[in-house]
Amino acid sequence: MLNKFKEWYRQNINDRKEQRINEALEFKNRIVEISGMKYFLGKGSMTDLPDIVKVDQAAYGSKVKWGPKRFKSGLKNQNDRFYLILRHADELVGFICIMISRKKSCCHIENLAIMPGFQKRGLGYFLVTTIIERAREMDLRRVVFTCRKSNDRSQSLVRDLGFVLVEEEPNYYDDGEAAVNYQLHLDQRNYLAASNFGR
Repeated sequence: MLNKFKEWYRQNINDRKEQRINEALEFKNRIVEISGMKYFLGKGSMTDLPDIVKVDQAAYGSKVKWGPKRFKSGLKNQNDRFYLILRHADELVGFICIMISRKKSCCHIENLAIMPGFQKRGLGYFLVTTIIERAREMDLRRVVFTCRKSNDRSQSLVRDLGFVLVEEEPNYYDDGEAAVNYQLHLDQRNYLAASNFGR
């Protein structure tokens, strides 16, 4: 009897959590204002692929993390991948993509890129904080952020948001550079530093 109750409880909890994740993934496109400018905030789709690749290449140059095939695969996967895009005057100027691990109760920010002409305007801050709140709605426990060790700007941003460095992975990228992994526990409310709005 006790085992049946445990199984029912576990299934009931899992079903409710899955429902919360699915609801959070049903993102409604909208107009948002960031640092006095209006942007279109939407869920990324296959039609955005060429623009996403363009932004990634413009932001990182020779240090791009992914190729078009990786982006295409992620955009096709609606179960555990999620893209948010920002457009200004119909130009895609930034994006963020995450992977959801239900088993680990974790949201992993895998890529974040902003067009050079739109950097230091708070777009990166806005996208990361939006994902943090979305992860809370999914009832996940952690948000993980991965970037190059040389990417000081992104590391500074997530540290100010309460992320803590947890590990460094040597030779993570094709050119041999190490990756750094930061983690934010969602059971702890962190103060969001106002200084980030200019990043």
